[in-house]
Amino acid sequence: MKLRLLIFLCGLLSMSAHARLAPDRWTRLTEEERHQLTRAERYAEQSNWKSARSEYELFLQLHTKSEIASYAQLMFAECTRQLGQINAAINEFRNVIDYFPDAIDAGSAQYSIGVCQTQTGDAEEAVKAFEKVITKWPTNDFGAYARSEVCKIYWRLGKTEKWVPHMEYLATGTYADPQNLHNTAQHRLLMHRLVEKKTAEAFALVEQTRKKDSLVTFASWTADAMHNHHIPTFYGEKGAKARGAIAADAVAFIEKQPTSDAAQKTSMEHWCARIFAYAGETAKATERFAALTKKNPDDDTIRGEYAAYLRTSGKRGEARLVYRELKDQYVADREIAETYGEENNWKSCIEAYQAMLNKHPKQSDAIQWRLGEVLQRTGKYTEAIAAYNQSQREPQSLFRIAECQSAMKQNDAAIQTLVGVLNFFKSAAPEAQYRIAGHYAAKGDKDAAIRTLKTLCKVHLNTSWAGRAHQDLSLTYGIDVTLGGSAKKEEK
Repeated sequence: MKLRLLIFLCGLLSMSAHARLAPDRWTRLTEEERHQLTRAERYAEQSNWKSARSEYELFLQLHTKSEIASYAQLMFAECTRQLGQINAAINEFRNVIDYFPDAIDAGSAQYSIGVCQTQTGDAEEAVKAFEKVITKWPTNDFGAYARSEVCKIYWRLGKTEKWVPHMEYLATGTYADPQNLHNTAQHRLLMHRLVEKKTAEAFALVEQTRKKDSLVTFASWTADAMHNHHIPTFYGEKGAKARGAIAADAVAFIEKQPTSDAAQKTSMEHWCARIFAYAGETAKATERFAALTKKNPDDDTIRGEYAAYLRTSGKRGEARLVYRELKDQYVADREIAETYGEENNWKSCIEAYQAMLNKHPKQSDAIQWRLGEVLQRTGKYTEAIAAYNQSQREPQSLFRIAECQSAMKQNDAAIQTLVGVLNFFKSAAPEAQYRIAGHYAAKGDKDAAIRTLKTLCKVHLNTSWAGRAHQDLSLTYGIDVTLGGSAKKEEK
């Protein structure tokens, strides 16, 4: 949901008129029309716009009375747009409107004219084109897209008074919505009302659109709006500075709402802590998380989130104290070890993982893997190899062992380790062979490195590792590689 919201908040890409013909229209075509249209559509799907345009043009010449002539003209115009001929495309889209005014494709054409004018930077004319779509086809999908484009232009121009009614319609109106504009518009409008300190109106929006659990939804959406990359994106430094006050208003509103359900009350308290945390109100967030953990001593979710928040706030010592109270001691010990690593306190980090091996034997494989990573990072390669051997995570552990052997200048040993991958883990063979070539090069055996890379290109031709081998042969060794083989430039 956050990803979809961020995409919307950063501005939806202009949606083109390119779309497949509706199935019900397809069924009414003659065999000849289907054959010609299929050729055009295939080129369009391949983004071969020049060939597609020729085929749509031929369709129009062969089937002038066709029921979908308007669609063919629309796609002819779209191909023209895709080829970068924007002004010519505008004229072709207008032909759809002029010759087929009652066709559904006329709406798509009018929308596409707005897209073209957006591309040319003519915001004023683009708005006029999109407003025509909104007026005549408000509930169609392209009508909704036109409204979202108008919102983007009005916001960029600072015309908030014109932006609001369109955003309200996107948030609450009824229209075809294949791109899920409803949900993202609701989040965006709620954010705006919060920024305007219209908290009650923001909640009313949620009540209108999410009648069930509206208070929980309001709290979660408000918390999401507090993130650094949301309010500052649209309201700049002024909005970023106001997040603390916005959070305080929202929390005060939430806490005034009556609730008799104990579970919901706990959930609300949790969301209020998150709202302050996401708004950067560290002192208030810490105080609320601490109170929550005292009231809910058996809730590892709350305690774990509190500890994680302390970590992100740089209070890793305090986070460790909170982790020690977790019921799940394996998770507690793992997170504590990681906090030491975040502080570059590798001695304590290694000791923590080693202590875990005795406390949590059932998770020893995962512990050994993480211990191996820390030992490798700190240059304790022999100990790291021993940990990787105990991790039972082949072939990944064998690759890591080869890296450690290479760091100790033991390239022959690394090659033997990777030969084991070649022999027993076929899916990892291309990567192993590429790494073997690197070890031959590191030990100064240029010929062996070249032979290994050539073999990789032949045996594992359709892999990304063959592509890397091809680059190395060409750029490092001056060898041209063809499909299925290699040849030195001077020998060709």
